[in-house]
Amino acid sequence: MKMFYKQKFTWFLAVLLIWSSSAFARDVESQDEEFIVEFYSIPSPDEILTYIHNSEIQFTPRLLNDVRKSDSYNTFRERLLAYGFYMANLAYSISFEQNNTGLQYFNTVDEMGRQLNIFPPEVEELGHRLMRNMNQMDSLNLIYDELYLLVIANLHDTDRFGEYALISAGGFVESLYLALNSDGSKIHDDGFRMRVWDQKLIINQLVIMFSRHLTASVKNSMMNDMQGLIDAFNEFTIETESTKVAGTSNGVITIGGGRATGSTVNSIRRIHEEVNKLREKWVN
Repeated sequence: MKMFYKQKFTWFLAVLLIWSSSAFARDVESQDEEFIVEFYSIPSPDEILTYIHNSEIQFTPRLLNDVRKSDSYNTFRERLLAYGFYMANLAYSISFEQNNTGLQYFNTVDEMGRQLNIFPPEVEELGHRLMRNMNQMDSLNLIYDELYLLVIANLHDTDRFGEYALISAGGFVESLYLALNSDGSKIHDDGFRMRVWDQKLIINQLVIMFSRHLTASVKNSMMNDMQGLIDAFNEFTIETESTKVAGTSNGVITIGGGRATGSTVNSIRRIHEEVNKLREKWVN
């Protein structure tokens, strides 16, 4: 089954919601105060999956995180990371038109979202729409997009940027894991190498969000967990040719904006191994 780019309505929200997710922190503007805007843009799990592999890969159910484990994540940090895992599993299932599997993950995401109090009231209607549209894949994809947008918008509106950061980290790592380990994945192809710069930008954004919006203990825990993956990306030496890659100073990520042309200090295998190691630690 081909993983394909979906031309979603979120592309037209370039200012407020670039790549299906955003967070803002504002200070009040006055004559005596600067106007400060922080902008974070982390792609949603389905976007991460598709921009890594917009060619043939196969649905590989053994990679999915078991929905029965959802109750085994006890701390708030674990549950937010797990929410990111399950959002990625939902996106992966829907992308391959696995209706029954997708419904299981939707139910898990729905239940966890209510427990975490990150759902606005509009999500209730999405559940009803999902049941009515189980055989219409275009509708299911749109429902997933709406669900993700509603969750992120709710976290933004309630200034819960730390929770957004943890959910995004879980979804990012799980999406990389699914993309790199699916049957038919060709991690040594140039196509994956061309995406390393994009992934490094995402990691940079996550690190900024950890620093600004997590408590010291949670930030240190996340950085310790992710250090091996960060090092693997940093050691992948690339040169970029870009027509539109915005720096991290204003928080913008342009997916596909950079092109890796240089040689590697270490192999793609190191990145692959670090993704698998971190995913195993978080999931288990």
